[in-house]
Amino acid sequence: MGFDRDRMYKGAFLPHCEAGGRPQMITIRLHDSLPEKILAKLKQEADDERRRVLAQRYLDDGLGSCVLRRPKAAKIVEEALEFYDGDAYSLGDWVVMPNHIHFVYTRPERPVGKICKDFKSYTGLMINRLIGKSGQMWQRDYFDRYARDAGHLSNMRFYTLLNPVKAGLVDDPFDWEFSSIHDYPPEFKDDIRRWYRHWRKRFWEVPVFVEEEEEENEG
Repeated sequence: MGFDRDRMYKGAFLPHCEAGGRPQMITIRLHDSLPEKILAKLKQEADDERRRVLAQRYLDDGLGSCVLRRPKAAKIVEEALEFYDGDAYSLGDWVVMPNHIHFVYTRPERPVGKICKDFKSYTGLMINRLIGKSGQMWQRDYFDRYARDAGHLSNMRFYTLLNPVKAGLVDDPFDWEFSSIHDYPPEFKDDIRRWYRHWRKRFWEVPVFVEEEEEENEG
């Protein structure tokens, strides 16, 4: 499918970028995961990057209905991500949190907005059926970040896999059921632990790929 791979545009909440077809990390949250009071505060934040960081911190507080805690709801999300693998994108790492999801993909064959719209439409319908409700399931907008290089992509992957630890849900990322971490061989666990020990202080403060950009700008 042809699309403008260099397009940049403003979403309802944040700017978006097709990033020339480079790898992307996507965050989609449930519509009730950020209360109106917090959304109003975030909208007053002029800096887009700081707004992203603050939003992620609030999401990790586990606000809202957190319907994705239900294993069957999380399974719907997992299966949808895998369904689009090889068609809309090549799926990388992913995690289903109680009120939001992260996933990383490479080689996109559709615009990021189309990927997110199709995903939210299908999973919203199926999860509503599961819980016996109707109406909006997901936020209107989404967060997207493209990988500048291989190191940046690795940071995105590890951030995704370690988000349950960062949010205080588990001590060991392998204890979180709905994550691509279980697709890796056992020896990968040592790689994650080494990475986490190296980045731990910064990892708890803000996503490491945000701080790295700030350091580059200061230099």
